[in-house]
Amino acid sequence: MSQRVMVFIDNSNIFKGFKKYKIKADYEKLKNLILNGRELQNIFLYEGIVYPMSQNKKKWYNDLKNNSGYIVKASFDKRISKKTFEKKVDVKISIDMVSYAYEDAYDVAVLVSGDGDFLPVIRKVKDLNKEIEVWAFHYSLANVVEEELGPNAIFYIDDFLKEIEI
Repeated sequence: MSQRVMVFIDNSNIFKGFKKYKIKADYEKLKNLILNGRELQNIFLYEGIVYPMSQNKKKWYNDLKNNSGYIVKASFDKRISKKTFEKKVDVKISIDMVSYAYEDAYDVAVLVSGDGDFLPVIRKVKDLNKEIEVWAFHYSLANVVEEELGPNAIFYIDDFLKEIEI
């Protein structure tokens, strides 16, 4: 029986990595790479956005929803002068990961972020007898996440750039 997978993407986290490597990523290819033949339950993309949203960003979100089945969960960021501060994205991801684990909505949670702030939720999901994988860039994977999960549950996006590049 195929594993039921839910994917939780912190887009601001991975977007920085794609920018660092100067590539544009195909999110449909990314989804298929992560799934590797397993059964997708849902794929969520979380992002803080600055209002008003650009037409290009609106089109991209619509394409993700309509063509690739992504559920986009955007929150509007707080802007103070020219600096923007992301609000609530990590909290939303954490709540969804734990809530869906309690509902037995997945067998495997895939977190696309290497942020160490997710360590408590990673532990909670494991305590609920769910598998968890983390996909992140080498440079952005927190040591505490790597130590908690071990090498078999960590996947480095850097190693797959050619497969997901547009």
